[in-house]
Amino acid sequence: MLAVRGPLLAVLLLGLLVRAALLLWFRNEPLRVWDEQEYNTIAVNLATSGEFAYAPGLLTSIRPPLYPAFLASIYWLCGLENYQAVRIAQALMGLGLVLVVYAMAVRMFDTRVAKWAAAATCFYPSLLVYGNLLLTETLFTLLLCSACLVFQRSVARGATGGLALFGVILGLAALTRSVMWLFPPFVFLFLVLAGGADRWPKRLWVAGVPVLSFAVTILPWTVRNTSLQHTFTTIDVMGGRNFMMGNYEYTPLYRAWDAISVNGERAWHRVLAAENPRFSQASQGQRDKLAMQRGLRFVLANPGLTLQRDLVKFLSFWQLERELVAGAARGWWGHLPRSAIVALALLICTSYAAVMISGVFGFVLAPSPDRTAHWFLFILGGFICAIHTLTFGHSRYHLPLMPLVILYSASALVGFRTLWLSRRRWGFWVAVAVAGLLIGDWIWQTLAIDLGQLQS
Repeated sequence: MLAVRGPLLAVLLLGLLVRAALLLWFRNEPLRVWDEQEYNTIAVNLATSGEFAYAPGLLTSIRPPLYPAFLASIYWLCGLENYQAVRIAQALMGLGLVLVVYAMAVRMFDTRVAKWAAAATCFYPSLLVYGNLLLTETLFTLLLCSACLVFQRSVARGATGGLALFGVILGLAALTRSVMWLFPPFVFLFLVLAGGADRWPKRLWVAGVPVLSFAVTILPWTVRNTSLQHTFTTIDVMGGRNFMMGNYEYTPLYRAWDAISVNGERAWHRVLAAENPRFSQASQGQRDKLAMQRGLRFVLANPGLTLQRDLVKFLSFWQLERELVAGAARGWWGHLPRSAIVALALLICTSYAAVMISGVFGFVLAPSPDRTAHWFLFILGGFICAIHTLTFGHSRYHLPLMPLVILYSASALVGFRTLWLSRRRWGFWVAVAVAGLLIGDWIWQTLAIDLGQLQS
């Protein structure tokens, strides 16, 4: 049982005050982001008609179901489109994330690292602001980190019941963001290889438990989607179209996610419609399959261009967190003077850069003694990064991984002197090279890409 006292309690109380101030700031703000508006539309229909739909009778599989269901439950309790009630719930979830990160750090490192990790998570600027937007970041990040915590405890104890719970939480994460639905095979392989001295039958059984509970968790929604779309559809119908938009002839080399803005004959759906006469009669799911096939054909036909794009998208995934600054500059969340926007940009970008750079050094030079947990987090983060690299590589989607990076950032901070003494080791210079690559790309993207966009 986690004891909440002393420094951790102080962090939580101060975090509550900061979140209360942000709630006051956002209290009258409408929904500005397109994704917010779409989640809200589906949630309203869920709360009023019980249908996962854009409008009564217009059923859809365009989004994973859990976040709209979360919104609908709050609307049912507190009134339709009560955005402030959602923000309050997400503020509490943000404090819950602090407890989860603290518990993870205690198990992987020690209480000193845990205190710093909890504080950094509690006051990480982007996590604070996203908690006031009707987007999946807050819920998904909490589920992802909770799954990691349950995984750590279950593997350490050899508890199959805990691994079953891990699979359920992972399934809920996939029902929040579909990026996770392909992860169970990697979990299975990891657990088989990490089985140590266990005999193969036991290894296979232990590894299969979370995969089975994951499958059971998403099964009802998969059955519903497959029936609705007339083709096998697990979580949503976004994967194929996102893959094609990130991998076809009109995908921008930089800012690949902006392919969604390509219109006219170059738009992804117009390209597919021109090549497939029955496109207009196809369901959302069938169109998604066609888009995936089209994207794969392009990748196979253009391996050099694909490799170049993927390198750019990989670096874009770890780009500076500028989306909130851009929204503030547009006046989305109240009128702010230019000096305040500059200060916000410095706060968000320097916080991210400091966590990332120290996290790299912590991962390489001050890893967790629990090597099973250490490598599991690496595989999880690598998987999410790889999926987004293959599609859009948008930097917004690295945010749920930041609490995991913060664990290693805190480890580096606590062990700073030891890290400096290891500067003659090869690992130190590997960390320097990775940090240098990130910093160089941040500078390049800011000067060459962002300023170029402003001047054009």
